[in-house]
Amino acid sequence: MDGFQMELLAHLPLGQAVLKLFDYSLDPAFLAGLYEKHRGRCYEKELTFERLTYLIRDALVVNHGSGRQSFDQAKRNDQLPVARQNAYAKLGRVPLDVSTALLSGGAARLLELMPSGAGGPGLPASLACLTPIPIDGKKIKNAAKRLKALRSLPGKMLGGKLLVALSLPTGLAIAMQADPDGERNDVPLVPGLVGQVRALGYLRVLWIADRQFADLKMWNLLTEGDDHFLIRCTSKLSFQADPFRPAQEGLDGQGRRYVQQWGWAGSTTHKHRRYIRRITLFRPGEEDIVLATDLLDERSYPAVDLLEAYLRRWGIERMFQQVTEVMELRRLIGSTPQAMIFQSALCFLLYNQIELLKAYAAADGGKRPEQVSRNCCSATFARNWRLGRIWASRN
Repeated sequence: MDGFQMELLAHLPLGQAVLKLFDYSLDPAFLAGLYEKHRGRCYEKELTFERLTYLIRDALVVNHGSGRQSFDQAKRNDQLPVARQNAYAKLGRVPLDVSTALLSGGAARLLELMPSGAGGPGLPASLACLTPIPIDGKKIKNAAKRLKALRSLPGKMLGGKLLVALSLPTGLAIAMQADPDGERNDVPLVPGLVGQVRALGYLRVLWIADRQFADLKMWNLLTEGDDHFLIRCTSKLSFQADPFRPAQEGLDGQGRRYVQQWGWAGSTTHKHRRYIRRITLFRPGEEDIVLATDLLDERSYPAVDLLEAYLRRWGIERMFQQVTEVMELRRLIGSTPQAMIFQSALCFLLYNQIELLKAYAAADGGKRPEQVSRNCCSATFARNWRLGRIWASRN
């Protein structure tokens, strides 16, 4: 055997696994049903939604984010039945509902494959009865300035606004709500995102969010059913301590002082004023962290455990960084918000597949998933995808 054949043989099991993972998460029947349900007034002719999805997938994984290379290669292989311009136009019209359903539906399929006991960093035992789900917004940046009149404007163009939910127990992005306006506030997108997560069957969710979500009206939504919230407060949110329940002090895992209080958030005239527990963590030389939660029982849910859970919210920030830098979201394929949001959904789905590979690699090596390098897995994922494609073409 020559060198290439030896390398192909050595990586064949993982290459086949990557192909199988793609085949399952982007199953043609799944994509066809998803598009039919959420397409609205859009329709298919020569270029199907399934084929468009595969072309963008190849652009991200094989062609380093180049849609042109992916389309041209498909044209040479008689896999693109329309002109390249028409493929771009089709991409630019993908409905937002299709993009959001692609992520939530694809994530649900991948969750079925998650190895038992695998997932993100372990959370405190007191929170085992809850499902911690951080949510955060992301602007799609670096949109191309196609119009000549825009090229002289300073700054970067935005291509849409995303609000994403991450499952901390599994490390997967499970849902996304989107708006074509990149300057849209995060709060109006919350009801749609919460509805998607609850539709996936998640029970007893602990919603974890940063200070832009310190909205009293929204807290009513987050506590429907048996859900709870853990949200950082802003300085503008008024708080009246309960005079009949004294404050308590303690130290967190790093020896920093915290104070927890009980009382009412919001003014006496506020329609959505509610009783909460407030935890203030004092950080010398840094801004203090003030958290609000409806988990009032300090014995069942110790303050140190809630502070640790909020610290894990940074997992969603790391996910955004990985999706941008590794999944080629820096290189936008289309020029409309709809195209960029669809590309984002596919990037999150590819990120989930890498997390699934990490979980299996960690289980095989007796490690925690966070001990496996994401960058290493990403490179291995792309390389073995290409090797698997070569093997499939030769057999």
